[in-house]
Amino acid sequence: MKELEAKFFFDTVYRILDAGLSLVVIHIETRDSVLMMLQKLGVILVEQQTMGMGNIRREALSGSRMHFPNAQYFCWLEPEKPDLVRFIVPMANQMKKTQSDFGIFNRIDMASYPTEQAHYYLFCRAVATQLVGFDIDYAFGPMMMTPATISFFLEYSGGRYGDKWDSILVPRLRIIKGGIKFSVLPVNFQNDERMTRVESGNVAITLKRLEQFNNVIPSLIAEWQFLNE
Repeated sequence: MKELEAKFFFDTVYRILDAGLSLVVIHIETRDSVLMMLQKLGVILVEQQTMGMGNIRREALSGSRMHFPNAQYFCWLEPEKPDLVRFIVPMANQMKKTQSDFGIFNRIDMASYPTEQAHYYLFCRAVATQLVGFDIDYAFGPMMMTPATISFFLEYSGGRYGDKWDSILVPRLRIIKGGIKFSVLPVNFQNDERMTRVESGNVAITLKRLEQFNNVIPSLIAEWQFLNE
């Protein structure tokens, strides 16, 4: 699995660089040979200083803003989603055209995913859509921000909800409720078939989905209720 994850990571790196985009990577306990290779490619490396899912994600965003203080757009992307790279520029173009400060990627279908994962995503989407009043692929991680909205994620503490997957999801609700203009881009994203083969029917992954579910749905409902009090 680790070897496969490394392949996904480099697939994503090469696609980002081939698109002419800059890349910031948070790393820890990574082989020197890998770090040297990334540096030669022009990747900006930031050594991880904290622990915990939420803290590490904020480190990535903070490092991006620090290294690119004049950037118009920042894209958050997990390394195992190389196919998402082709939608970064179209999202930036749409946000520029509509003068939006936040970008949401809505997948067109879930056919490329393991059944368990597809059901998880669809359930989260159905609940969030009912709450916020428009179709939102809520549990899909990738997103686009401007300097005006990246602060919503950097200032999130996560103490109420566990500071796990909620760390990149709950701030979206605050952006939406705050009346900040956002764009929604439908994307024909395809989960990598290698990942689908490995994760389909995998008991450990199924338990991870359950953990995600128990973090994402309660925090979604509680935060939206809080914002509407």
